Amino acid sequence: MDHRTRPRAVRVMAASVVSALALTLGGCGTSGASAGGTGASNSIDVVTRWSAGNTAAAAQKSVFTAFTKETGVKVNATDGLETIDDQVENAVAAGKSPDVVIVNLYDKTLGWQDAGVTVPVDNYLREWGLADKMKAGALDEWRVGGKPGGKLQGLPFSGFSWPVWYNTDLLKKAGVGKVPTTTDELIDASKKLRAAHIQPLTVGGNDWTGQKLFYQIAQSYTDAAAMEKVMGSGGYCATPSVMRGIKLFTQLRDAGVFTDNAAGLNGDAMYAAYYSGKAAMMSAGSWAYTDAKKSGTGVETHTTLAGLPLASGSVYQNPTALQGFTGVGFMITKRGASKDRIDNVRKFITSFYKDPAVGDFVKDASILPPTTGDFAKYATDPLLAQSLKLDKTVDYAVVPDVWIGSASDPIIQVLTGAYGKSSADTICQGLDEATKGAKN
Repeated sequence: MDHRTRPRAVRVMAASVVSALALTLGGCGTSGASAGGTGASNSIDVVTRWSAGNTAAAAQKSVFTAFTKETGVKVNATDGLETIDDQVENAVAAGKSPDVVIVNLYDKTLGWQDAGVTVPVDNYLREWGLADKMKAGALDEWRVGGKPGGKLQGLPFSGFSWPVWYNTDLLKKAGVGKVPTTTDELIDASKKLRAAHIQPLTVGGNDWTGQKLFYQIAQSYTDAAAMEKVMGSGGYCATPSVMRGIKLFTQLRDAGVFTDNAAGLNGDAMYAAYYSGKAAMMSAGSWAYTDAKKSGTGVETHTTLAGLPLASGSVYQNPTALQGFTGVGFMITKRGASKDRIDNVRKFITSFYKDPAVGDFVKDASILPPTTGDFAKYATDPLLAQSLKLDKTVDYAVVPDVWIGSASDPIIQVLTGAYGKSSADTICQGLDEATKGAKN
């Protein structure tokens, strides 16, 4: 999956660079085709989030190779930048549109269908024989509004789980006998860890990793439907249960649960602290399982995956985790949907949904498959094997992405202050303003 995205200020600063790169997208539109025009039928132009170095890159390359061997169609693939949404939008505006974008359903991509960048894929789902193969819940997350009945914005592929990671060796070293299951136990464990000169829960308070953890805590006392409404329309300050959750966040922060200087950290710093044994806990997604092993520290051998400890009076019955399918999927541009290109797009996309191909992504990138079937034999990573058993011990909170939409970047700016010293009132006011501003 990987939700990496830059804060808005950085994205604006990078706009001129992205615009320039849009004109050189690895062959995209080089046939002279416009967004709705014609082009060579012996190639397909793709911009992909699974860039070089990504854990899914090898499995993707295998699909590319098999597809070209079977069809004779060349894949012109361009690595997606960190600002892949701006990259693609600028390419489309410059007449260099790709046919397919392999990307997260997140932030600006949620508006691509309305903006005319991409097309609905409901008909393709049926015509390509994928309707009976896909999990209904995965499809719903990619529908407008995140609910059944909405237009399908793309085809989901990379599902994820997002538990809390606990380094049991460090917990034992600090005298913490078990993984905490309540917020009181979490606060007590954090005090013991700090006394042993070990950082407690590391988090990127300056980016999307901190955003997700905040929302997981903030919805502790609010049911899913009410939380979705607040995230989509605002009303943080006016909703008592949400305010109670925000105050819980500040209580945990002020009790020292989060790592020092969390407001100044990003996801990369979070991973580094946990992998190196400098922090005992982190909230991170399944895409990081393979990276943990690649770190060479052996941290995966003494990591227990579990939920975020439960607050007294929570609407949940068990510690919470996140799970969803808004990770990487396939979005088809207007150019890709043109009558002389859509058949290659069909062959290309459906090649990813063959069971052996899905299995390779499970094995290499620890994705949760969006398709039905038994992929347990591919779950060779020990953390993924743990992850597949989480359903029995956790409840799943609402993933905020599709609900906050384009407010994501301004919300991250508000939450950077939340990981600093902002009061609960300041936080809720900032969230309401960010939500309102994104809708104007």
